[in-house]
Order: sequence, then C-alpha cells, then structure tokens
Amino acid sequence: MASRKKKNQAGGFIIGPILVIAALSTLWKNETRFDYHKAAKKTEHTASLNGLETGENFSYTGEMDGELTLPGKYIDTFTGYLIVHRYAEIYCWERDEDDEGEVTWSMTWMSSVESNSRNSGVNQKLQAGRILPRSYKVAELEVVSEMIEFVDSRIGVRPGPLPKTNEGKKLSVEGEYLMLRKGQSSNLGDERISYRAIPVPRVVTYFGSFSEGKGVADTAEQKSGMINSIIQNSGILHHLVAGERELALAMMKRYIERLKWIVRGIGTFLVVFGFIFFFGAALRFLYAIPVIGRVAELGAFLLSLAIGLPLALITILLGYIAGHPILLAVVGAFLFAGIWAMVRASKRQKETGREIRKELETEYGRSLDSDEMKQLEYREMAGMLASSGNEIGETESKALDRFAKKSGWKKGERENLLQEVRENPPPLESPETHLKNLIRIAVADHVLTTQEIRSIRDAANLAGYDSEKFRELMVSVSDMAKKAS
Repeated sequence: MASRKKKNQAGGFIIGPILVIAALSTLWKNETRFDYHKAAKKTEHTASLNGLETGENFSYTGEMDGELTLPGKYIDTFTGYLIVHRYAEIYCWERDEDDEGEVTWSMTWMSSVESNSRNSGVNQKLQAGRILPRSYKVAELEVVSEMIEFVDSRIGVRPGPLPKTNEGKKLSVEGEYLMLRKGQSSNLGDERISYRAIPVPRVVTYFGSFSEGKGVADTAEQKSGMINSIIQNSGILHHLVAGERELALAMMKRYIERLKWIVRGIGTFLVVFGFIFFFGAALRFLYAIPVIGRVAELGAFLLSLAIGLPLALITILLGYIAGHPILLAVVGAFLFAGIWAMVRASKRQKETGREIRKELETEYGRSLDSDEMKQLEYREMAGMLASSGNEIGETESKALDRFAKKSGWKKGERENLLQEVRENPPPLESPETHLKNLIRIAVADHVLTTQEIRSIRDAANLAGYDSEKFRELMVSVSDMAKKAS
C-alpha cells in the first residue's frame, strides 16, 4: 500500500508538468491554426466551371439532390443526409483510482472496453464509423468526398423506421439506439449504436481546389499530429456548407470562432489542473494534518491559479499575435522602434556624459576616475543638504548613506565619507547649484540609472524641492548637456 501511494504521489510530479506542456502546446496551436474561413474568403467565386485551372482554389454555389442515399452497415440506406456518424458504445466496468490508492468501480457506457480485471472476457462487436458517398453533386460540380469537411450542425437520426441490413435485423430498436443485448448479469457487455447526421441542404456552397473537373481537397497547409487532430486543425480547405456564399462564409466564421473559444477554455483549465496535480503532489504530506491540510489544499489551488492562468493567457496572447501576420508586423515595428529609441537614447546619454566629464576634468584640472566621480557626487549632495539651511543630521545622514551604499561604498568607507564632509564641508552655494552639479556628475558616469535618479530626487526633496521642481531641473541640466555635446 505504501509503495502504491509513493507511486501515485510521484505521478503528480510527472503527469502535472506533462499536462501543462501539452495544454500550452494546444493553446499555441489553437491560436496559430489554419483558418479555413479566411482561406475560403480568398477564393474566387465562379458561376461556371469553364475556365478553371487545375490547382486553382474556388467557391461554387448550387443545388443538391435532397434524395441523396448513403449505404450503411446496420441500416441499409440513409436518405437525405450529407454524412452520417455512427457511434458505438459498450456497457462495461470502469476502474478509477484516486491519489491515495483507493479504487472505485462503476458500470457505464464507454466507446471501447476498458482493460481491467472485471472486463475480462468482454468483447465489443458493433463498430463506429462515418458514412458518406464517394462523391457529391453540387449542380454541375462533382465534389470528391475524400477529406471533405463540414461546419453545419448535426441532428440525431432515430433508427426505428429505417430499413435494416441482415446484420442490423439482429439488433433491437430501443428509442434512438440499436441494441445488442447479451443477457449477462447487470447488462455487462451490452452494446448500442446511435446516429447523428447532417441533412442535405437545398443550396450549398463548396470551397476547395479544382482538379480534373472535380472539387478536391486543398492540402497545401495540411496539418498532422495528435494535438492538431484533437482540436480539428486539419489544415485542409475542402468544405460543403449550406447556403449561398456569404451565408456559408458566415457559418464557417462562427464555427471556427466557437471552436477556438472552446479550446481556449479547455486548454486553460488543463494548464491550471496540471499545476494542481504538481503542487498537490508536493504538498500531499500536509493533507492528513487537521486544519493545515485544508490550508495546504487551498494553497495548492490558489498557487495553481496564480501561475497557470497568467501562463495560459500569455500563451494565448502570443499565439494570437503570431497567428496574425499584420498584428505581428505592427508589434514587431513597435518593439523595433522602442529598442532603437532606447539604444539611441543610451548612445546620446553616453556622448553627453563624455562631454560633461571633459568639462569637469577641465574645471578640476585633472582626469577623474570612477571613485573620484562618486566622491564628487557625494560631496555635492552633502553640499545641497547643508546649503538648504539644514544641518547634516540623522535624516540627511541616512539619505547620504543610502546614496553611498547604492554607489557601492562599504560601511566603513561610507562612515569615512560622512565624517569627511562634516569636517571639511563643500563650499556653500545655492541648493540649486549643488543639485545641478550633482545631476551633471551623475550624467558624466555615462549611464544615469533609475537608482541614481531616485536617490538624487529623495535628497532634493529633503532640500525642499518638490517632484515637479526636480523634474524641471533634470530637464534643464539635460538640455544644457545636449547643447554641450
């Protein structure tokens, strides 16, 4: 039992991340899927098949024969349907094991027999499938049924009044099902067949490719893989849709948009569920503890939401941008412009800094290294605080210490700097002069960082300058620096 629990707990660490990765891949593929509505909208609509070239995509509207017949396996013929889907189910045992190793058994209708000990000897005979003709006739156009796709709604088909094949006559009719009763205890192994179909419309529009006088699938962007199959992303344009062209296009648009939203919802849920699996396995050892266990469960859920939901939304957003070339180009242009502006501003700031550094070195009569520049900044800040009428008290000392710390000075060095400006204060000039010099020296470092600006602003506030006045001085010094460069 203990080994089984360990296995189940370890499974959360494996299944959770796999589920998250698979769900994120699904969300991405959903946003970048082949949009058959857009492909259909680009086709040239033709009223005549004459003049169409092989490989040319086109749309064509015409009437269909409402008495189209399809041969079945258990039903002899279906009349008046474009396609019939046959669903086969079997009544058998389903085994469910929770994370604690507890097993629950239930009997239910399933599409196939689950492999477990209670279903031993249970075999499925009835087969699912889809029924369609070899080709369709839309006015003068023959449309090959291979790879054909539909977006129109399906309806249920009751098998009772329909003619049966010899195999179908062995089945009983029970409402909407053909039943195969096997007489086992609790109806174990009983099977049933149900049907859903798309009725033949009076008028349809076909979207696809032209080849040898027929409508065939355009497979230029055909997709493969399990995820594409699950989300119905075939990459094929080969559609029969009820109605005239504009009505058919509207139907295709509604269908693909609804499909996208369904996948978005399920995919997002699975991302969050994958994290719940993972965090649940990580915190499971706490679940048995009263009170703490409930807090841990809630914490795992909230953490999964906090990480999974933004991750899913970001994937959807990035996928949406990637799936729309024009939007991608606009975003790319903005990013490029932003990066270019930042690089240009940085280059300009460095050029300005070099010019100001030359001016400072001319004023001081020698070249200045980085440590000397930092000391000059410190002294100008101290001068600004002292010349504003305030002594360098505890508040001012803390501001100076914060600035020196962000500049990389160690504790002992910061104490020496403070002692030095107290014993040998800088020349007392107007606070504005000190502040302008402080900004000049900061710019002369070539890169004026956000931390430096914040430290200077805080000191300026202590000296009596509000944020608006500080911004004006920053602009003034920057303008003078630009002119100097």
